[in-house]
Amino acid sequence: MLIGGLLLAVIGLTGIIGRIMIFFTPPIIGSVLILLCLQLSGNFVGGIIEASTGVNGFQYAPLVISIIVIGTVVMVAVKAPPLLRSINVLFGLGVGWILYALFVEAPAEAIEAGRVFALPQLFAWGFPTFDPGTVITGALITVVILTNLLASTAAMSKAASKPLQANDYNRAVIFNGAANLLAGIGASVGTVPFAASTGLVKMSGVSSRKPFIVFCLMIMGTGFFPQAGTFIARIPQPVGYAVLLAAFTQILIVGLQQLKKLDLDQRDSFVIGLTVLIGAGVASLPEAALVELPGLARYIFGNALIMGVIICILLEHVFLRRR
Repeated sequence: MLIGGLLLAVIGLTGIIGRIMIFFTPPIIGSVLILLCLQLSGNFVGGIIEASTGVNGFQYAPLVISIIVIGTVVMVAVKAPPLLRSINVLFGLGVGWILYALFVEAPAEAIEAGRVFALPQLFAWGFPTFDPGTVITGALITVVILTNLLASTAAMSKAASKPLQANDYNRAVIFNGAANLLAGIGASVGTVPFAASTGLVKMSGVSSRKPFIVFCLMIMGTGFFPQAGTFIARIPQPVGYAVLLAAFTQILIVGLQQLKKLDLDQRDSFVIGLTVLIGAGVASLPEAALVELPGLARYIFGNALIMGVIICILLEHVFLRRR
């Protein structure tokens, strides 16, 4: 994590990222966002169905509550006054959590007494150890996931209707590297830009940085209060997945809007079609299909988003390059 974060920061400081963004054309951004929705929709729907399947057979209550949550988010986003529309996701979470507590599980027991305030621990999972294979693989994966970072940043630019300059992309990579560097020092996991934020911006209509900064400060503040984190972690699984499923509809629209800029001729049909179909096929592969490949190859060929980016860039700029 430490080396990967440092590597990202160095790549951003070189300024090379801003120059390669010319390769992320509308076919690439649109195809990748559509593919992202297809890839994660299986996780969202699967999470909802999994929560409905128990030792006593299939339970309909979690499924029905998930549908109600999706309907609530949609109706608030479309019909409610502007103030409520800006918090439609929070509204949906609240409704779903209350229904889940009433009809599926009784309200959770009171949080056990413990430390009210605690400072974060450095290297809480132990001090760093050096393994050449792990470090090399991690560094390569760090470079590979740059595709997700750049695609997410470009998507947010479209959702917020704010064109970005080369320095904006370089800065995004630098700060993402710094975040991963801190994650390696602290007891956290690596950070990758989450394209669902694009959907949240589109649904709420709020693209200002101020609410985002305030929210980040609030989340950082809860880290000093262990009981607060324990409470937030109790959000029911089907409710959380239902909200994300609703948010990803907006990402799909952003992707389709990118494709509207094209002629959609035969050349575009191959670039977009092969990207989406092969990527969707990779997303549906069973885990055993790639088990014989080395670790890095398994990660690349088993990740639909990364494969989609690679295929689309090759088709768009090499094999079917537009004259």
